[in-house]
Amino acid sequence: MKVAYPRRVKGQTRGQPPADTVFFKLVDIEENIWMGAVVDRTLLIYFDKSMADSNMELKAGLVALLDLATECLDCERAVICIDKQLMNLPMLIRNFYWVGFVLLKSPSNVNGGSLSDAWVAMDMDL
Repeated sequence: MKVAYPRRVKGQTRGQPPADTVFFKLVDIEENIWMGAVVDRTLLIYFDKSMADSNMELKAGLVALLDLATECLDCERAVICIDKQLMNLPMLIRNFYWVGFVLLKSPSNVNGGSLSDAWVAMDMDL
């Protein structure tokens, strides 16, 4: 997996969790592009139309991303935000359930911020 981001936040020392939001763009071994952010030890992953249309193989990239979150970014939880307009939304939800994610009852409040009604949020403790 090639890491295009995250970058170390100014003033952050090695081994210290990010103090602010850190945005990332990761390319996995299958050439799938994962985009999101790390906020207060929470990995946020945005799964939109561009990802769903690519017929991507999720397993290898998701496992690598979750490993990166726990081992390098010191994240305690992961939240996947899935675009509600996706044709394969039910299948994606089932697949993420299988991995260990659960639907958030109140997705409008993800990690202290607000999430638009256009997204379904799923959560997992790491």
